[in-house]
Amino acid sequence: MPYSRYSNFKTILDGKTNKRRLETFPPVTGESLRDPSDIIIELDQAQRIDAIAASYLGDGRYWWVICLLNDLVFPFGKNLKAGTRLRIPSNIDRFVDTIQRGIV
Repeated sequence: MPYSRYSNFKTILDGKTNKRRLETFPPVTGESLRDPSDIIIELDQAQRIDAIAASYLGDGRYWWVICLLNDLVFPFGKNLKAGTRLRIPSNIDRFVDTIQRGIV
């Protein structure tokens, strides 16, 4: 069952923007979550981010994992283009556990 990336995070006031944000952002970036065992894919056709998550992570609700790991911003309403290279975590449980523990 997919985990919500928001379940263990508080909302805080960002001093720079004076807006509310999750306590992990922007400190958590794709670069800080990358692992040598991650899979790198290159899309051979345009695809939606949830379809990619379903294919590689077993559930389309893990779309946010791909977005976070690849520093994608607002990927909805459009397909990712053919030729786009994406990093996919090889172990989704380890990835989610790392985020939930804040070990980045």
